[in-house]
Amino acid sequence: MTSARGAPGVTTTALVLTLAWPRPVLLVEADVCGSSSIKAGHLRGEYDHQLSLINLALAHRGGALNLDTLRGQTIALTDDRGRLVLPGLATRAQAASLTETFWESLATLLKAVSGHGVDVIVDAGRLGMRHGPDPLLRTADLLAVVSRTGLDDLVAVRANADQLPGTEADAVMERRGLLLVGDGRPHRANEAADATTLPVWASVAWDPLTAERVNGRERVRTSLTRVGNSRLIRSGRAAIAELADVDDRRRRVLGRPTGHPDARVGGSVGV
Repeated sequence: MTSARGAPGVTTTALVLTLAWPRPVLLVEADVCGSSSIKAGHLRGEYDHQLSLINLALAHRGGALNLDTLRGQTIALTDDRGRLVLPGLATRAQAASLTETFWESLATLLKAVSGHGVDVIVDAGRLGMRHGPDPLLRTADLLAVVSRTGLDDLVAVRANADQLPGTEADAVMERRGLLLVGDGRPHRANEAADATTLPVWASVAWDPLTAERVNGRERVRTSLTRVGNSRLIRSGRAAIAELADVDDRRRRVLGRPTGHPDARVGGSVGV
């Protein structure tokens, strides 16, 4: 997942989808702005602050980037360990260590992760950032642009649509689309599609209270009971089903096996 402008809710949306995902899933916090909001927020700063994406960059420099080093940098988001997060950078200054070759190697490694039956969700932050994770966006099965529905938000998406990593064929095969936050606040999905020229794949509800809880206002890590029936989490489950339908359509075009995320071999959503 990525965005065309700041703060449309990429990290919260990625986290909500991860918590609602029906299969084992890894959330990669690849935003290069620094300061892992998931580690500080949802995880409430209670876990090893040394675990970070930067350690994988150092391992890559030493020729030791592999599944074991990746696994060693992850943290369980829930007690069942079926949902993991790779925390992002501690500071923006660390981004200079994230070279193009590192991102390409990480993209290959994440494909291997998905081949082992673990889906991958990438929080790529804002599009076009220096040292950003463009190779992850280019290789994702689906590239979702997260946006609110204000006119200024949609104009920003339209202005940057041609900067999305990929080719014209990706647009034809619907590999790039919109994931809206707050459909109808004020513009509806059809209006967003017309304004941005991107198909609207799914939406998540505008639910600030639950978003605050998920992002660390309350301790919800050990149990999702308090938020599991919220509008936000319910809309996340619906969005997952809609994204699975999009992926199925694309796979049929490519002649690949199809199936809902709870049945098929893993894939990735560049969220």
